[in-house]
Amino acid sequence: MKPNNNSENVINAAYKGYKNGTVNFIGDQVEILTGYSKDVFNTKKKKWLDIVIDEDKPSMQETFITALKGDKNYMRKYRVRKKDGNIVWIQEWGQIVCDDQNEIEYVTGILLDITEQKKIEEANFKIEALTGKYLVFNLDNVEYAIGISKIREIIGVMPITQIPQTPPNVKGVINLRGKVIPVVDLRLRFELEEKEYQDRTCIIIIDIEGNDGQVMVGIVVDTVSEVKHIKGEDIEDKPTGLQFNMDYFILGMAKMNESIITILDVDKLFIDEEVRQIAQVA
Repeated sequence: MKPNNNSENVINAAYKGYKNGTVNFIGDQVEILTGYSKDVFNTKKKKWLDIVIDEDKPSMQETFITALKGDKNYMRKYRVRKKDGNIVWIQEWGQIVCDDQNEIEYVTGILLDITEQKKIEEANFKIEALTGKYLVFNLDNVEYAIGISKIREIIGVMPITQIPQTPPNVKGVINLRGKVIPVVDLRLRFELEEKEYQDRTCIIIIDIEGNDGQVMVGIVVDTVSEVKHIKGEDIEDKPTGLQFNMDYFILGMAKMNESIITILDVDKLFIDEEVRQIAQVA
């Protein structure tokens, strides 16, 4: 059992743990790691599991049980809440020591702070997840984009049947090859001035996810530009402080040459109550 640690700056703490959940730490590194002194754990004022994030505990236990049935060595990653309230990622390398009856006597191990490594991993994952093809469209001379996988088709404006007692941005429904689809004016959804539909006005048929399942919706946009391949590394985090909670459904801002394209998360384009109202229209 040997942790793969190539950085001398990574904080690590050695321990010896017991089956009642208590842990004795060797040295003072655990205080740098968690903010709690080793005496807090060694005198049993606090158990290590007390500071582990609850949702990470089941996977920790599963890894431990698998190791107990196997070669008694394990590696697991999870989060702990420090004394100051901040959360750090831990990589734990452990070895279970059993007696002749295969009963646990104790566990020894090393805890490493891998928070910075996880940040890099998450950033790389985000870049990979965001890289792909996007449909770019225009609203009020501003470019927006939606991931191509969420789009069913693009059609021109067709007769829309109004439905009473619906949200103002829901224009009504269309009959698309026998399928009744609710239509939302994205200008009104974004609280822009209403505009008369023109020859270049389009309806984009998209799939959105709500708590009650998937809903097919048509969104009206001023114009559709093109399909672009956008690299995740060119997409910056969404800005903060936008009006009417618009930042809720923005994935990021893509830098394309000298222009900025706002990437939308269509699954968050409408709150769940709005999704239910839209679904009822259909």
